Amino acid sequence: MFAMSSVTIGKKTMANKRVIIVGGGASIKEGLQLGLWDKISTEEVWSINFAYKTMPYLPKREVWVDISFFKSNMNSLFELSQKGVPCYAKKHNCYADIPEIRTYDTTREITEPKKLFIGKLGLSGFFALQLAVLEQYSPIYLLGYDFRDLNNQTHYYQGELVTTSVGVGHKELYIHKDGTPKETVKDFNIFQDSPSKIYNVSPQSHIPTFEKIDYPTFFNQLNENK
Repeated sequence: MFAMSSVTIGKKTMANKRVIIVGGGASIKEGLQLGLWDKISTEEVWSINFAYKTMPYLPKREVWVDISFFKSNMNSLFELSQKGVPCYAKKHNCYADIPEIRTYDTTREITEPKKLFIGKLGLSGFFALQLAVLEQYSPIYLLGYDFRDLNNQTHYYQGELVTTSVGVGHKELYIHKDGTPKETVKDFNIFQDSPSKIYNVSPQSHIPTFEKIDYPTFFNQLNENK
């Protein structure tokens, strides 16, 4: 299990370095059909929540927010840590004696400037993006940031992995009954003035804040800027 000691809050600066953040949205299925894992195998890839369980190699970072996710995946997260993968989470008392988990004070209220705003829904993807911007990554490529369901699936691993999650399969968190996005999608607008260039590799995403590109364009950009 995780060693017990004082908590470590991690922060590093890697200016002008690109990162790929793998969320959970169902649009990632398109990328998988086009050989996603092979095409990004040499890149810095961050995993959000359960994504690491679907990857054929280790992510460079594992990020989550929900305590329930940690408690139900403690053993595999410990194995990730033992293999050198840094783990990042929202600060909580249960991590206070686990130095392998790097934590940040977060808030769902944008009026608390001393804490990291993670949106009113407290999304892990929001948290991961905040970390990437804070650490001056650019460009940042977002995968699976759909804020919707596609073919009645909210997540690409839905039905394939056993998940303990308040979001997987619950499209009502993201969209109204008529299919329009919930008002909380506007929380992403805080990134409009970000110094980092952010691409959303999901043309059908309901998040309007970022430039949307498809997977062929994404792969071409990676190849052109090696």
